[in-house]
Amino acid sequence: MLARSAACASTGCSSVGVSGQAGYAFMNLGGGVGLDNAGAGVVEQGLESAFGVGGTQGSPYLRGQVDAGGPVFSGSAFSVSESGQGQLGDTFGGLLAGDVVVSELEVGVAKVSAAYDFDFGPLKLAPGVMCDVIAIDFRATDALAPFGAGITESVDETLVVPMPFLRAEFATVGGPLGSLSAVGEVGYLEISDLGGTDGAFFDVEAILEYSPAMLPFAHAFIGYRYVDLDGSGDSGGDAFTVDVRLQGWTIGGGIRF
Repeated sequence: MLARSAACASTGCSSVGVSGQAGYAFMNLGGGVGLDNAGAGVVEQGLESAFGVGGTQGSPYLRGQVDAGGPVFSGSAFSVSESGQGQLGDTFGGLLAGDVVVSELEVGVAKVSAAYDFDFGPLKLAPGVMCDVIAIDFRATDALAPFGAGITESVDETLVVPMPFLRAEFATVGGPLGSLSAVGEVGYLEISDLGGTDGAFFDVEAILEYSPAMLPFAHAFIGYRYVDLDGSGDSGGDAFTVDVRLQGWTIGGGIRF
């Protein structure tokens, strides 16, 4: 991603370039999950209250972009994982209300997008299509069963979610201290039977970048990301629901060629 050079920001000309960013994400994980018990129905339970997982987790963060002077292609990825212990308030598959469980949760999020820039001076608007790939691997095991013989129930799903999105970018003219650019992206989709899954998906990201005057090809960035997945479907023949929210800060640096 990156703003065009200061000269192009002031004149509206096009530029072609490739940029890459690397940093760290601090993501707060919350929401709930539910799994059917032999047709008895699905009761969603809180990740933190029932399973002992959640809170803020750290993760490496990678992002890249190709700006073809109109068409823009970008991608990013991060993941979070945590383990914990909780006590169920209701059934979760074959696990019963009151069971003490050891839980493991891994969530990976990759985003790719294609858009086309429309220039309005220093402001660019780019409608397009983005695709979130969200991999969820959640396991809960009866912690008190003897000899490691406890029941394990899991939700292991990878969702590929294409959605319309809009990017807005504003770049300042370069000065003696350097230049700033601000980028915002938002995508939303509500759909039934997407690969057997129903749900609503929301993804918004905002990033502020600073390029020093002495190193215009390099920049530092800070951003905020919010991903909300609220869906239901089948996992291993059992009905499930997930309501997972990831939100937090990203920080790092990058270069542009």
